[in-house]
Amino acid sequence: MKNKTTEKQKSEKILALEKEVALGLWVQVIGQLIEIKGLSGLLYAEDQTDSIGEQQVLAAVWIRTIGQILEAVSVSSQINETDVNRLQQEQKLAITGDLLTAIGAAYEVAGGVCVLEEEAVTARSRIIP
Repeated sequence: MKNKTTEKQKSEKILALEKEVALGLWVQVIGQLIEIKGLSGLLYAEDQTDSIGEQQVLAAVWIRTIGQILEAVSVSSQINETDVNRLQQEQKLAITGDLLTAIGAAYEVAGGVCVLEEEAVTARSRIIP
């Protein structure tokens, strides 16, 4: 009897932690969307639409955001999933989201370097996220 109670408590704790992870991922998605809004506004407010580096940074943030959304959706779907095949598909989707996030981050680094190079020519400083 005690063993069943302990197992049930452990299962409930794991479920609560999984939900916490999913919530954290959704908070990151909201942060990404706020960052996109701000970066887009800066790009147009500073009239930097011709800046290759700025455009690259914005595109990179979009790529990261799409990856983050995929991961958040996937992790949320994994919670309480009982079908093993469906669970594996969701896990693969989460990994794909991670991959997109990593690619976006790498692309953002390249864009940031480009912005630095552009600033050296124009002697104008801009934010690099």
